[in-house]
Amino acid sequence: MVQAEMKNHIAAWRKIPPLVAINKWVTRIDTGANFIGAMLIAFVMFLTTAGIIMRFVFNKPIYGKVEITELVMSGIVFFGLAYTQKLGGHVRMSFVIEKYIKGRSYHIVEAFTLLISLFTFIILTITTLDSALYDLGFHGITPNLYLPIWPSKMAVPVGCFFLCIRLAIQFTQHLTQVLAGVENREL
Repeated sequence: MVQAEMKNHIAAWRKIPPLVAINKWVTRIDTGANFIGAMLIAFVMFLTTAGIIMRFVFNKPIYGKVEITELVMSGIVFFGLAYTQKLGGHVRMSFVIEKYIKGRSYHIVEAFTLLISLFTFIILTITTLDSALYDLGFHGITPNLYLPIWPSKMAVPVGCFFLCIRLAIQFTQHLTQVLAGVENREL
C-alpha cells in the first residue's frame, strides 16, 4: 500500500526511462558548463587581485586586464544559464501562477511559458552564432592586446544552446504531467 502511494507521488516523466536518461546527461552537461563559468569567475578574481597587487605594490599594473575581463564575462554569464534554469534560479513572476492556478492548469501554463522561452532562445542562439562565426571569419580582435573576439562571442550561443536543451526538457516534463493528469507540482 505504501509503495502504491509513493508511485502516485512520482512525477509522470520519471516513469519514462528515455526522459530520465536524457535529463541525467543534460544535467551533467549543465553542471559542467556551470563549473566552467565558476572557474572563469575565479580567474577574474585572481586577475583582479593580481592587478591590484601589481599596481599598488610594484607600481606596475597588468596591461590589458580590463580587456581580458570583458572577454571572459560572456562565459561567466552564459555558461551558467541552463544550470540556473534547472535550479529555478531565474527571476520569475510566479506569485500569480502559484497562488491562483492549480492542478493541470499549472502545468499547461508552465509548458506554454517554457515554449515561448524556448523559441526566444532558439532565435538568440541562431543570431549570436551568426555573429560569432562572422567574427571568426573576419578575425575580429581587441584594440589593445589583439586578442580574438570570437571565443567570447561563441560563449553566448553555446550557453543559449544548453539553455534551449534545458527548456525543451522542462517543457516535455510539464507536458507529460498534463497528459498523465498529474496535479503534483514537483518535477
